[in-house]
Amino acid sequence: MRLHVLPLVLACGCATDVASRGDVQALTEQVQALQRENAQLERRVQTLEQERALEASPAAKRTADARAEAAPAVASVAAPTPAPVDALPELTVVKLKPKTQAAPPLDVHTPVQEPEAVVREELEAAAEASSPAASGSVDQEYLAGLEALRTGNVGGGIERLKRFADAYPRHPKADDALYYAALGELGRGDPARAAKLLELVVQRYPAGDVVQDAMLKLGEVHLRLRQPAEARATYALLVQNFPGTAAAAQAQVRLSTLPRNP
Repeated sequence: MRLHVLPLVLACGCATDVASRGDVQALTEQVQALQRENAQLERRVQTLEQERALEASPAAKRTADARAEAAPAVASVAAPTPAPVDALPELTVVKLKPKTQAAPPLDVHTPVQEPEAVVREELEAAAEASSPAASGSVDQEYLAGLEALRTGNVGGGIERLKRFADAYPRHPKADDALYYAALGELGRGDPARAAKLLELVVQRYPAGDVVQDAMLKLGEVHLRLRQPAEARATYALLVQNFPGTAAAAQAQVRLSTLPRNP
């Protein structure tokens, strides 16, 4: 009986040992599978954390930039920049005190000289005889010289008329310009200069419209200069060259009053 039971117990023990080993193997495999799954989960968690860190970094940067940009605006609102000390307000009323010091005297460079009454009358008659409306630009220069003489700028008028006669020797008013320049010289008391200008009229324009008046005036100037012989010669030439004219008649009368040459 015992001989039969022992083999049976041994057989049962062997079967149990085989079953235990199978369970252990199965459990081992399950543990290994869980370990592998756990390792996969750990790697997944790490990946997710890295992705979250990468996503969080730009957001943090943007938040920091936004705060940095907002900081100056807040600072400017909280504490505005003060205006410079030298800056003036936009609306500034400046009151100027009137100067109590008198204005300096004007420097008058143009001497004013009143011509002689006879000369002034001739100049005014000449200005009235000329028509500015019908004159051109060249004639305006001539008229400007006459106006200067008539208004007291004797020196300036003389120079303008002489320049006009030199610049336009063939102009119809060139002889008139020299004649009135001579009157200007008489007006400021210089008969010698006047005589030279009158002689120039007679030489350059023997057929001019003022040559007779120039010869009459030249005779007067010679008398002023105490040159009776020259005055007589001038009057005689006027009577000879322009017989029957009013100027010749005046010259004849003046000749009769002059003492004859010895």
